[in-house]
Amino acid sequence: MLNRYWRIFATGLSFAIFGICGTILTALLLPVLFLTNDTPARRKFGKLLLKLSFRSFLWGMQFLGVMDLQTKNLGRLKSGGRLVLSNHPSLIDAVILIALIDNPNGIIKSSLFNNPSMYGLAKIAGLMRNVEGPELIRKSIESISSGENLIIFPEGTRTKVLGQVTFKQGAAYIAIKGGINITPILIVTSEPVLRKDHSWYKVPSKKPVFTVSVLDEVNVATKVNPRGDLLIEAAELTEYLEEYFTHELREHEQS
Repeated sequence: MLNRYWRIFATGLSFAIFGICGTILTALLLPVLFLTNDTPARRKFGKLLLKLSFRSFLWGMQFLGVMDLQTKNLGRLKSGGRLVLSNHPSLIDAVILIALIDNPNGIIKSSLFNNPSMYGLAKIAGLMRNVEGPELIRKSIESISSGENLIIFPEGTRTKVLGQVTFKQGAAYIAIKGGINITPILIVTSEPVLRKDHSWYKVPSKKPVFTVSVLDEVNVATKVNPRGDLLIEAAELTEYLEEYFTHELREHEQS
């Protein structure tokens, strides 16, 4: 029981530090954002800063005993230019993946650009807003073609029911239109934590372990029957991906 109370305190402390440090970084980065143009060099620097910041946050959470992190097959991510799709069981999934993946890019909620603790890092790293419509597909394909690893959570929000996934079709559009294979990542927590229906202080009785597994690459061309109709093809690929992730989640539960 004492350990659980400590983890409640340490979780709150971790998020408080994240918010304070993020806001300070935004203040420090504002002159750079206003006085320089959005160039590949600036985005490269921003991605490195974002990655180091998120790694530090994760290290702090593990040091304080809030959670543990395990990884499997990270070597599959060594080459760049990947479309990385992941399930989304917890609040810190994006933090984990950006911390682990080199040269990361991502599509995030537009509201995060209004958050002072995230604005500076998101802006200088060139992260994309999720409200740009068809233009977002073009930017996503360009991002991957330039060698960035684009991270997308096809559910669009945190998983509502553990073991069940419902995907939006945006990621399928990007994969089909860009002729890009998919690198799936499975995130599993040993205990329900930081879920959509959980407040941050509802910590589990045991310290949660996050397991991040890079699965085999999905060859999109073999999963879609070409019909010349992007809407139908995207729906078909999305259905396959939902079944794929659901199967992998069930396999993990049984292992």
